[in-house]
This record gives sequence, structure tokens and C-alpha cells, in this order.
Amino acid sequence: MKRFVYSLLCVISSFFTHQFSTIFAQGVGVNEDGSSPDNSAILDVKSSSKGLLIPRMTMTERNLIASPATGLLVFQTDNVS
Repeated sequence: MKRFVYSLLCVISSFFTHQFSTIFAQGVGVNEDGSSPDNSAILDVKSSSKGLLIPRMTMTERNLIASPATGLLVFQTDNVS
């Protein structure tokens, strides 16, 4: 009986955890000052002394990306004018 009650509580708890996490979902903040991410951002990167390094690839590698997402960022390292 104890096992059944414990199992039931685990299932109910995981259900409510999932429900609340979708309601109160938040973004991820990457920073050095411990500040919270902006509510409108899924990823909030903040620094006053460092930059963001996006993936680097050649034009050939870039062209091999199957169905790239609109807005996908890459830094092309060759054939740049």
C-alpha cells in the first residue's frame, strides 16, 4: 500500500511540475553579473568584456546544411568579399 501511495504521489507531482514549468517557463541567461534573463528572450547573453562566437565554416560546409532555418547564423571563413 505504501508503494502504491508513493507511486501515485510521484505521478501527480511530475504532472504538476510539467504543468507549472510550461506556465512559468523562462529563458536562459548567460552573464557574469548573475542577472535574470529578459522575459521576452529564450537566450539572453550579456557581457561588457567578451563577445559571442558563432559557428565558423567554409562555404561548402554552409551549403551542405539541409533545410537551414530562416535566420540561421554562421560565419563563413572563405570566399568572402
